[in-house]
Amino acid sequence: MSCFCLSKAKSASKMLVSNHLNNDNKTAEELFVAMNEKLHQDAKEWLMRTTENCTILSVFMATVAFAAAYTVPGGPNQDTGIPILHSKPFFLVLIIADVISLTLALTSVGIFFSILTSSFPLQDFKTYLIKKLKHGVICLVVSVTMTAVAFGATIALAMTKNWKNVLWDVVAFLPVPIFFLSF
Repeated sequence: MSCFCLSKAKSASKMLVSNHLNNDNKTAEELFVAMNEKLHQDAKEWLMRTTENCTILSVFMATVAFAAAYTVPGGPNQDTGIPILHSKPFFLVLIIADVISLTLALTSVGIFFSILTSSFPLQDFKTYLIKKLKHGVICLVVSVTMTAVAFGATIALAMTKNWKNVLWDVVAFLPVPIFFLSF
């Protein structure tokens, strides 16, 4: 918010006025930075805590998605190594959802690490850091959603023996709308 106010003030003033020095030989920008140092420090601490927590969750999601890729429901055929349930339609849903989940979880880890390694300059809060945090959280939310879809596909694969038993399909994918309604 404070970066937004500074940029508005700079755009509203003329070049001569914005480089004008006050009695302490400080420009408007230097004075603004000095007056809002505590706010900048608080914002930096909040961003660090938020990013650290999101990184932990992203690594957890990547671990779950990675494990799900190697433990397919039904197991592999002992002779060929091909998954037993590979011909079922929900198997493709499981694989696609798991790949998307793993990819986005690892992407969000990279995004969060780029935030954690930043030096947190004041001008980056408006342009770089908050946008990176938003993109990382979006990747994380979609990763969690795809994990819920993969979970539903796994339940549908394990519990349905024929297509007449639609109840299991509905129950299996129930976590997806519940997850979206929680936002």
